[in-house]
Amino acid sequence: MQKRFENVNVNLQALAQYLNEWFISKGYQSQYFGYGNYYVIQAKKTGLLRHIFAADRAFTVKLMGAPGILDVNIGIADWVKAEDGIDAVAGDLILGPIGLLAEAGEGLWNLEIEKEVMGVIENYVRMNSYQAPQFPQTYYPQPYPQPPAYPQMRVCPSCGTQNPPNAKFCINCGTRLF
Repeated sequence: MQKRFENVNVNLQALAQYLNEWFISKGYQSQYFGYGNYYVIQAKKTGLLRHIFAADRAFTVKLMGAPGILDVNIGIADWVKAEDGIDAVAGDLILGPIGLLAEAGEGLWNLEIEKEVMGVIENYVRMNSYQAPQFPQTYYPQPYPQPPAYPQMRVCPSCGTQNPPNAKFCINCGTRLF
């Protein structure tokens, strides 16, 4: 499943981390990697049957961004080992359609997960996208800042040292302050 969001500006790293945490909250083993305008999030269920039948297959979400654009591609790909993560990002990770899994029942379930993941991304984009202004901003000169109000210091009558406002005695000579 592919989708392009236009006129949006999303922090890809924050979105990748959000999806990673979402997958973990759903009971998946999850990882994400990438840099700049390209991130990959992978998630797979753990358990004995997964290790036997589809140990190297994972839901894979590719996020690619440009100014005002977010491209999302969701599919199935081989689980990337951590040391190969940067190479997988630099190269092109090949995604297969989610429906191409071995068992039809599992394929239908995975299509539901795909729709749910896209819904999570759509909600995130809607809530966290910041819009660049479409018109030039009017310049308003900033007012001069007011100097901070300092508390009135107490001056020692004997030595002239400035003391904190709540001091009873001079911190320099010990003279009682009035």
